[in-house]
Amino acid sequence: MELQKIIKDISNERFKPYLLRCNGDQKKAFMLYEYNVKVSQSFYAPLSALEVTLRNKIDESFKDHFGDEFWLRNILPPVMGKQVTDLEQKLVQRKKHISNSSILAELNFGFWTILFNRRFAKTYWKPLHRIFEHIPKHKRKRSEISAKLNHIRTFRNRIYHYEPIIWDSEVLDQKHEDILDVLYWLNPETAEWVRSIDTYEDIKRSVRMNEL
Repeated sequence: MELQKIIKDISNERFKPYLLRCNGDQKKAFMLYEYNVKVSQSFYAPLSALEVTLRNKIDESFKDHFGDEFWLRNILPPVMGKQVTDLEQKLVQRKKHISNSSILAELNFGFWTILFNRRFAKTYWKPLHRIFEHIPKHKRKRSEISAKLNHIRTFRNRIYHYEPIIWDSEVLDQKHEDILDVLYWLNPETAEWVRSIDTYEDIKRSVRMNEL
């Protein structure tokens, strides 16, 4: 395996942080890069489960609260409504069937976290807080849930943009627990299932950062 050819395709700019961490040792830097890939990969199951569960819980609660099967079209503020309209146009261009489900599947995690913002609290907080059936009472606050979701969203984006996430193991552990905590608040059964297939701890045990 020729590291130079792989690193060239990774790009020097993306590889540079790992090289700096390893004082220019290319082989160690590549091992660190590989470890980051594996750790990032381990977050796929918890993040995807959280995103899907959150959006479906919100959809169900909003339909019930507003009595509107097509709430995505009818009750959103203009900026968010435009996202839905734009998605519908893209679905038409791709000759896809337009339905509530097809639109839901296309909306990103950021869309759902925005609903928890303070400026929408009067309209949306009542149906939103109902989806967290298993949250401790002292944590059932819009501000706390919103902050937690936004931190997870930022972390998710770092992973999906292939950025380094492994520099601080304590922070990484906390992010992992935060994701699973929120998932538990939504659905303990789903959280338990994700823990049963979760590879994060196994990957951490397989490689010690101080050995790289």
